[in-house]
Amino acid sequence: MAYSSPSLTVRSYSLDLRKVRRISVFVFLVSFFWFVARHRFIDGDEGFYLLASRLVLQHKAPYLDFLYTQAPLLPYGYGLWMKLFGISWFSARGFSAGLTTILGLLIYEHICRETQKWIVGVAAVILFASSTLIFAWFPVVKTYSLTTLFLFGAYVIVARLSPGSSSPWLIAVAGLLFGLSVDTRSYVAGLTPIFLWLIVRHAATREGTARALWFLGGFAVGIAPCLYLFVASPDLFLFNNLGFHAIRSDAGLIGAWREKLKIARGVLLGAEDNGIQFTILSAVSLVAILASRMRRSAALLAFLIALVLGFISILPTPPFVQYFCICMPFLIVAAVCGVSDYVTSLRAMRPKRIAVLASVAMLAAFVASSVPSFQRYLVIGDSARGVRENWTLDPVSAISKAIDQLAAPNEEIASFWPGYIFASKADPYPGLENDFAWTITKKLAVDQRAKYHIIGDTDMQADFAAHTPRIVVLGNEGNVMSPGWVSAYDRILRTNDYTPVRTIGDTSIYVCCSRQ
Repeated sequence: MAYSSPSLTVRSYSLDLRKVRRISVFVFLVSFFWFVARHRFIDGDEGFYLLASRLVLQHKAPYLDFLYTQAPLLPYGYGLWMKLFGISWFSARGFSAGLTTILGLLIYEHICRETQKWIVGVAAVILFASSTLIFAWFPVVKTYSLTTLFLFGAYVIVARLSPGSSSPWLIAVAGLLFGLSVDTRSYVAGLTPIFLWLIVRHAATREGTARALWFLGGFAVGIAPCLYLFVASPDLFLFNNLGFHAIRSDAGLIGAWREKLKIARGVLLGAEDNGIQFTILSAVSLVAILASRMRRSAALLAFLIALVLGFISILPTPPFVQYFCICMPFLIVAAVCGVSDYVTSLRAMRPKRIAVLASVAMLAAFVASSVPSFQRYLVIGDSARGVRENWTLDPVSAISKAIDQLAAPNEEIASFWPGYIFASKADPYPGLENDFAWTITKKLAVDQRAKYHIIGDTDMQADFAAHTPRIVVLGNEGNVMSPGWVSAYDRILRTNDYTPVRTIGDTSIYVCCSRQ
C-alpha cells in the first residue's frame, strides 16, 4: 500500500489553496477592468494614441511621419496587439484592461510574498481596483497602464535583490523593464538615481558597480526605440518630446507654479479623481516610516518611487491630476506593507484587534469614496471636467462605420479628432494625425509646420475652399475644440459647399457636394 506523508499532503493542500486564490483574484480583476474598459467614457487623448498605433501598423514612424508628442513605445505595443486581435476600440480597450489586470496580479503576488499573508494581498487588490486614479485612467488607451506595468516589474526585481545571490541577468531584465517604461513615458527616467541607489545599496562592496552596469546595459536595450528615432532625426525627436511641450503654453516647459499648487491641492484633497484616497495612502505610508515600522526595503523603495514620481508628475506644463495615477500602485504597496508590519508588531490581542478593525474601517471608507467617481466616469459623466456622457464606444464606432460608407478605402479625410478615423478604412488628412497640433500652429513658421507635420488653420481653410479633402468630420472634439470653434468651422464648411450628410450625436460628417 502506498504511503503518503502528512507533510506532503498539507503542502499540496496549501499549494491548491494558493492557486485557487490566485485564480479568484485574476477573475475578479479581469472582470472588473474589462467592464470599466467597456463602459468608461472616452478620453480625448485616446483618439490620438489609437490613430498613432494604426499608422505604425501602416509602416509609418512616430516623429518622422506624423506628430507624436510622447515617447514612442505605446503605438508599437498597441499596434502589435491590434494586428493580432483587430483594429477596434473594443480590442484596444481590452488590451488596456489586460495590462491593468496583470499589474493588479503582480501587486497581489508581491504583497503576499512580502507579508506572507494572502489576506493582505487581497486588501491590496481591493485598494487597487477601487482607486479612482486607477480605474479612471488605467483601462483606457493612454500611457499609464503600459508604463506602470513595466515600471512595477522593474521595481519588484530590484526590491528582491540580495547581496551575492542575484543573477546579473535578472538585474539586466530590471533595467530592460525600466527602459521600456521610459520608452512609453519619458519623464519616468527621473527615477534612475533611485534604482541605482537601491541596486548598489543591497550589493556587496565589490559587486555594486557591476550590478549598476548590468542594470544600465538592460536599460540601454530597453530605450533602443528612442535611440533609433533620435539618430534618425534628432530635431524631430527633440521637438516632439520637448519642444512641443515647451511652447504649447505661455508658461514654458516647466512653469505655471500657481496652477501647479492648485493641482497639488487637488491631488491631496480635491473631489476630482478622489484626492482623499491619495492622501490616505500617502499618510499611512509616511506614518509607518516615521514610526520605524516599515523596515522592509521593498516597502521603502515603493514609497520613494511614489514620492519622486509625484514630484516629477507636477513638473510638466500644464499639469493634470491624472498624471499622479502612476504613483498609486507604489503607494498601495507601501501603505499595505506598513500596516501589516504594524499589526504584526503588536503583542497583545486587544490592541491588535483594534488595529485590524481600524484597518478594515479605513479600507471600507476608501472603497466607499470611489462610488461618486465610478458614477462620473461610467454612468452620469461630468461635463465640467471633460467627462461627457454621450461620448462612449458605441457612437464613436458608429461614426467610423458611417465614414466607411461614405469614403473610399484609404481616402484621406479631415477629422478634427483622430479617434473617428482610427477604426475606419479611411486615412487621416496630412497634418491632422494629432489634435494637439492646433494649440501651437500660430507659434510656428510655415516651414516649421511642414517639417513637424502640422497643418495650420489658414491652410486648412484654404484646402476647404479648394474642396480638398472631400469629406470632413466635425463635432464633439477631444482636446482643443470648443463649441464656438466647431460652430465657426460649420459655417466655413457650408460656405464652401460642404453639406452634413450624416449626424450621430454631436458629430456630423460633411461631404463636398461638387465632388460627390
